[in-house]
Amino acid sequence: MAKRRIAILGGGMAGLSAAYQLTKTPELQAENEVTLYQLGWRLGGKAASGRDATGRNLEHGLHVWFGCYENTFQTIQEVYAARQPSTGWALATWQDAVKPQRYTPIGIEDAQGNWSYWPVTWADNDGVPGNGQLMPTFRQILETVADWIILYLEGKEQPSAAAAIAAAGPPPAHTPIEPHPLGALRGLKARLFAAADRIGATLVDERDHLVELAQWADDAYAGTIGLAARPASEQSIGRDILNIFKTIVKGMFDDLLVPDAPLVSIDNIEFRAWLLKHGADPQIVAKSSIVRVVYDTLFQYAEGDDARPDLAAGTGLGTVLRLVGTYQGSMMWEVQAGMGEVIVGPLYQHLVRAGVQFNFFHKVTQIAPDATGKAVASVSFDIQAAAVPGGYDPVTVTNGLVLWPTQPFWDQLENGAAMQAAGVNFESHWNSWPAAGQTTINAGSDFDVVVLAVAVGAFKPLNIEDGSFCAPLIAANQDFANWVNSMTLVPSIGVQLWCNVPTARLGWDKPKPAAVSGPEYLDIWADMTQVIAYETQTPKPLSLHYLTGTYATELYKQPASSTSTPAQAAAEIRTLTADWLNQSSMPMWPAARANGQFDWSLLAAADSDQGEARLDAQYLRANIDPTECCALSATNTTKYRPHADSLWFTNLVVAGEGTVMGFTTSFEGAVASGAAASRAICGHPEKIVGYDFLDRKPSQGPG
Repeated sequence: MAKRRIAILGGGMAGLSAAYQLTKTPELQAENEVTLYQLGWRLGGKAASGRDATGRNLEHGLHVWFGCYENTFQTIQEVYAARQPSTGWALATWQDAVKPQRYTPIGIEDAQGNWSYWPVTWADNDGVPGNGQLMPTFRQILETVADWIILYLEGKEQPSAAAAIAAAGPPPAHTPIEPHPLGALRGLKARLFAAADRIGATLVDERDHLVELAQWADDAYAGTIGLAARPASEQSIGRDILNIFKTIVKGMFDDLLVPDAPLVSIDNIEFRAWLLKHGADPQIVAKSSIVRVVYDTLFQYAEGDDARPDLAAGTGLGTVLRLVGTYQGSMMWEVQAGMGEVIVGPLYQHLVRAGVQFNFFHKVTQIAPDATGKAVASVSFDIQAAAVPGGYDPVTVTNGLVLWPTQPFWDQLENGAAMQAAGVNFESHWNSWPAAGQTTINAGSDFDVVVLAVAVGAFKPLNIEDGSFCAPLIAANQDFANWVNSMTLVPSIGVQLWCNVPTARLGWDKPKPAAVSGPEYLDIWADMTQVIAYETQTPKPLSLHYLTGTYATELYKQPASSTSTPAQAAAEIRTLTADWLNQSSMPMWPAARANGQFDWSLLAAADSDQGEARLDAQYLRANIDPTECCALSATNTTKYRPHADSLWFTNLVVAGEGTVMGFTTSFEGAVASGAAASRAICGHPEKIVGYDFLDRKPSQGPG
């Protein structure tokens, strides 16, 4: 029996996940012949990373994993268990590659414009992410959230490091302070869980008890207002949390439980508007970081503009419930090296062993339907560069790590020296270097099924000059056109700062953080000092900091002929970063000041670099390329998102951002959507955990 020939377009996590599932077993390898076509020289999409000439790891941005990333953890666990050879790897097990990050402070701005960080430490549970268990019910999630709130209200203070920290050492282990009694709250807690014991397994049976939950939240909310024993900022945050919690309980009761409706049924209203509809305090909705953190974490600002938040209510609510109520082990996990080294490289090696063929330097130029307009007839590519005899090997294995370069291996490419001298960037939309050739693959002779796993920005029409390589499909099918046209892109910023002092010397006297909702633009910060252990630059810096946020710009719409666009964005990001460090970094790093501005001498750089010039030795990235922009989960657009098996064209399957993913705008969503693409083609995997999260009317399979 002839193999099914599958052409995957795009080597981001959705495409890689599809390839993995399609070839997961010897039986599937015998059934499926998979070829993946990738722009440029590396894989990973927005999760791609690479090593520069000094041995530093450079990322597209900051990537953390959450404990609800069931499909992601399952994939890394399986790939690491099957590694060949089985020993000798720097990150020998998945537990070496990703570790719990429990301390996640949230930025707070007071009425006077002063910033501080509310300390948040998440309690671990005995779950193991990736265990394949189905997602919990609403009741179970609400119990988890309520228990977390109770711990907070009982006075379980967040830990902080000791005031004196050794100059070159990590912060000491923290010790929780004894709970502060709140009297009647314990009675409320007992009542809550007595009610929970009576709640049935289905949502229809939960209505009366969810009303009881809402009443509990009201009682607790009222009880927090006079807590003189706690700082005013803590009281304020406590009220914010309870106000949003009781609003969500009421909103779920009114809009989801009574009508027996899925989460997507409320995606026609914006998340903040939905909270207001169900009685949330308008000031809390407008100003509180408890609400803002959802938008910041998911980059849900139209065209990167923080003045234009837009998040569909069902998507936003599902994200909150999933993150807070379904995590296994730790709420958050951090990679210990580059994403390309932790997951993309090992997965690439695994897929090569499974028989997947990779064609790098292939840029899609057109997908054409057949004469009926019902199926894909051909896919055309520019071959960006030709390999020298012997082919192109994209990775090296050094010190037990699979490493991608930040530029191609020029010596493996014909005319490589000239391209290197010209500064060619094959990943850039504005790359003007002429293609080395063209090629076309055809239905019937070269492929049976096409998986479109390219980022939606690559084929969304952004200007008249460029058009879209999917223009023939857009013209042939109105549903496909509605999907593409409904998507809005979100540019972002990625900054990596290597410092020649430890984090404590910057003035951060708390545990190692992964912080969110600080001052814009760089409102997300993680101390990623652990990555330095796997970098090879000398001398080694003493701390490493990743900062990110959205970038309000329309530069991503510029036509490919506007080749100065990347330089313009780089200059803007350089100015924004310098201004942010001078004006907005003090809440995080109060000791990193000199003469009223950021102390540039703290940045690791050559001795010849002085003052602000030391910033140029760091890594600043403007993610304005259409393939690098995120897709907005905007109000009233979910209805246009396709499932992998929507079959607008009989031999085309879709995957990646913009599709139904189970967990929108996330690494996990990309992995799940790739699995859904595989399921649409061959029926495997039967179960995708979280794909139909709380929808209760699954469109595809169990899970």
